[in-house]
Amino acid sequence: MTAENHCPGERICVVLGAMPISEREAAQIRALEGALLICADAGYAQAMRHGLTPDFTVGDYDSLEGSVTDIEGVKLTFPVEKDDTDAMLAAKEGLARGCRRFLFYGALGGRLDHTLANITMLRYLIDFGATGWLLSEENCVTLLKDGALTLERDAHYPHLSVFSYEGEATGVLVQGGKYTPVSHSLNNCFPLGVSNAILGERAIISVKRGILLIVLAA
Repeated sequence: MTAENHCPGERICVVLGAMPISEREAAQIRALEGALLICADAGYAQAMRHGLTPDFTVGDYDSLEGSVTDIEGVKLTFPVEKDDTDAMLAAKEGLARGCRRFLFYGALGGRLDHTLANITMLRYLIDFGATGWLLSEENCVTLLKDGALTLERDAHYPHLSVFSYEGEATGVLVQGGKYTPVSHSLNNCFPLGVSNAILGERAIISVKRGILLIVLAA
């Protein structure tokens, strides 16, 4: 599974969070020519560690080691006490610049509340006609509303799980998966879609009505 698979066509916004990223992930970011790269707060340190040059940096800089004045390039500064997380600030900036495809690196792991906030952020993007992925060495996470998504098989992420994110999701199909929901519906009261797998070259996940939380895991 590569970043290119996630976001064909439109300009991509890459948001780099504070969690450490691997050289493999950094190489994926470098390969995205023309992408808008935004560092969220301490994500700037990750960019410097891997030789990545952000278009700009956003945040309150409460988690960035060193002085804010050391940040090169354009930086947007916000107060510590605010309604938006630093990742959400980055997402809003990307939306304002016309991006509708988002890849978030360094946004999984660490504090569980931050991970949950980032998943909620994916739901926010849907309301603006945008899609987003949270990407790490261990997991890839996205949301799918009233549509279909093709996933190429990737040996790095052998496990596929599909959950209903809000209430009941109907008309659910996992074509090319080891298991397909017998009732073709999922609800968020029972984890029926956990621990599936892609059998062939690809799987097509679709939902007629509702929002699916899709997780690829190593």
